[in-house]
Amino acid sequence: MLEICWFSTGRDEEALMLLDQAIQAVKSKKINGKISLCFLNRELGESYHSDKLIELAKKGGIPVETLSTKRFLSEKGLSLNEGRKLFDEEVLKRIERYRFDLIFLAGYMLIVSDTLFDRYTVLNLHPSLPGKYKGKWEDVITKIIENGEKSFGAMIHIVTDRLDEGPTVAYCKVSVSGDEIDSLYEKAQKGDKLSFHKLFRLIREKEFSLETPLIMETLSAISYGKIKIMGKKVFFENQELVNGVDLTHTILKNGMGL
Repeated sequence: MLEICWFSTGRDEEALMLLDQAIQAVKSKKINGKISLCFLNRELGESYHSDKLIELAKKGGIPVETLSTKRFLSEKGLSLNEGRKLFDEEVLKRIERYRFDLIFLAGYMLIVSDTLFDRYTVLNLHPSLPGKYKGKWEDVITKIIENGEKSFGAMIHIVTDRLDEGPTVAYCKVSVSGDEIDSLYEKAQKGDKLSFHKLFRLIREKEFSLETPLIMETLSAISYGKIKIMGKKVFFENQELVNGVDLTHTILKNGMGL
């Protein structure tokens, strides 16, 4: 049985939806396990969505630990870069008394330090295919358009000191095609802002539609032992993988996303 520590900032409605989907996946045995702890880097009263996420977790019987990044840094008189490791040391004190197998970053808006990823297996969703682009999803989509790429996707990877480049656990890809798409790419690359924005929205919608299914399928495969993580290495059906498991077919077959 897989025990998960769920990290979130609770920034928006998407964070609420994602936790709810995970709770439902556990209830339905899609994920053979449980969410043992929910950690937020916001405290009660900081924002509407984080308060609702705390409420949702507690309603689902999930213990909640919080530590406000804003308050912590303010009290220490530090910038985020200066205080990241100190913050994670405080986070560690709050979570280490709980039992769990891995940490999943589900809309967690901080870069975690080695204080956490050296001690635990930490998984993260990144909106790019393995070996492609680093950075925020907005930057990734811009690069996709600039390079004229019509296949793109998202991946779950192990967090290491190489930002967005840790070993891939699983990924899913999607493509766009057709004369209209070709025309939009051509115009966008020539500087047409309207075409660029149309493409940007289309790619984001396509990529976003597969994020939640990819998370649930990945956690499901780990929970049932199909995917195993040992150290920083990924194994699928006892074979070590370099680029992770392609779950595109599974997600399509189950009618999820895309």
